[in-house]
Amino acid sequence: MDRKAALAELQRSTFDLLIIGGGITGSGVAREAARRGLRVALVEARDFAAGTSSRSTKLIHGGLRYLKERDFRLVREAVVERMRLLRLAPHLVRPEWFVFPVYRGDPDPLWQLRIGLWLYDRYAGRDLGTLRHRTLRPDQVREVEPLLRQEGLVGAGMYVDAVTDDARLTATVARSAVAAGAVIANHAEVVAFLKDGSGQVTGVRVRDALDGEATFEVRARKVLNATGPWADHVRRLDDPGARRLLRLTKGIHIAFPRERLPIRQAVTMRGPDGRIMFAVPRDRFAYAGTTDTVYQDDPARPRPEAADVRYVLEAVRRNFPSAGVGPDDVISAWAGLRPLIDPGDTRDPSAISRDYELYWSPSGLVTVAGGKLTAYKAMARAIVDKVFPETAGAPVDEEPLPGGQRPPTDADLQAAASRTGLPVDEVRWLARHFGDEYERVLGYLRPGDLEAGPRAARVRAAARYAAAEEMACTLGDVLWRRVPEALWSEDNGRGVAAEAAAAMGEVLGWDEARRDAEVSAYLSQVQEMHAWREDY
Repeated sequence: MDRKAALAELQRSTFDLLIIGGGITGSGVAREAARRGLRVALVEARDFAAGTSSRSTKLIHGGLRYLKERDFRLVREAVVERMRLLRLAPHLVRPEWFVFPVYRGDPDPLWQLRIGLWLYDRYAGRDLGTLRHRTLRPDQVREVEPLLRQEGLVGAGMYVDAVTDDARLTATVARSAVAAGAVIANHAEVVAFLKDGSGQVTGVRVRDALDGEATFEVRARKVLNATGPWADHVRRLDDPGARRLLRLTKGIHIAFPRERLPIRQAVTMRGPDGRIMFAVPRDRFAYAGTTDTVYQDDPARPRPEAADVRYVLEAVRRNFPSAGVGPDDVISAWAGLRPLIDPGDTRDPSAISRDYELYWSPSGLVTVAGGKLTAYKAMARAIVDKVFPETAGAPVDEEPLPGGQRPPTDADLQAAASRTGLPVDEVRWLARHFGDEYERVLGYLRPGDLEAGPRAARVRAAARYAAAEEMACTLGDVLWRRVPEALWSEDNGRGVAAEAAAAMGEVLGWDEARRDAEVSAYLSQVQEMHAWREDY
């Protein structure tokens, strides 16, 4: 992924499809369209997955609760896509057992949960194998998840969904789109539309966010607005009077050291108001969420507020009363926005469909609103079918994502550790994030890296790789998304920020002042993540 070359190509060519937005939807459409032989461009105002696509519950799941809404098509599609991603991206999408406890007075009785889980398994088909659901008695629940509240416990369902690293998944899809022929650039913001004499969109004017106010034009036959929470803003660039499509809702999550919430598997739990939430283990950590509240502020700056954190902590304490988790145990928090289709009424946010729709503006601009991370491949197929019907009927994309060809064995990891001197746990971390491409990342280790310690050495190598091959342009691109130390370390990456900036600087030619500025900006972002503590 060469940004300089991409920017030059964007200005040289006329494309069949220009996509605005480098989240999972835009990146997925870019890959699908390029694989069909279309000439594809994509521009992203910040970084790949900088918005909603890095701020989710990090699940690839069918959405069991949507069965209650009788949205069977959405659930079936999501379950089928979950099984597909387990095959095609085993390093990024992993099966995870979930325990769904049922208590006296819950809105969904155990018999109803059994029916839902039976449907869930049926949609998954034969590929599910031994991962089929089972129903647990209260004493069995205590055995599998002893931290769960016992008072009023009727039983539980135990079923399989999947967990993911949403930011790495998105970046990997974007990179695979480039491999298929798409021309992609991040930190490239659309500031205006180009139109012909009849008012039809023919392209966009783009500002290079890394080069001050420099702008350039990109021409295309069709333009797709896949900007998630920014969709209405982009539509108003085309037509200032465009009606609002979205109702944004905010969801926040908080993470703890696993020792403070030592759950054995993921738990589907209920919040203080009865809404479905999750507690999920992730290596040495566990996280919980999410909220679902109407959001009307700047889409670029959602953040956890004290009331949000209080709500999630109350849910955790209610479901795991013996854990005693409190605000001092929270190591990180993140907030994301759901770009839900506005139903035009005042219904509760949790009752709004997570499905997606396409909208055609009079100018020809196509906007996608709504959608789910899990079903991004199915969405991409349907979108390209509708925007380019002449390509409909193309074979379903079953090619593994980069890193998913051959899961490395323990022997592979041990051999790599012996060869490089990096501890095997750090090599394993790389394999869990980069799959069978971990060897390429290890190729960016430099003499002397290990002198700074194993963690710093691993971060240095991954930062160089991200800058050289994944279009990481800022320290935040690396430590929030490519190598997510910001969320998954007790110090939020503070201890390796300077190391990562120095490594990136080697690749990108940063001087000392630029490195210092990148570290300062990153530390400010981390501080902002914890701003909720001031009002707690």
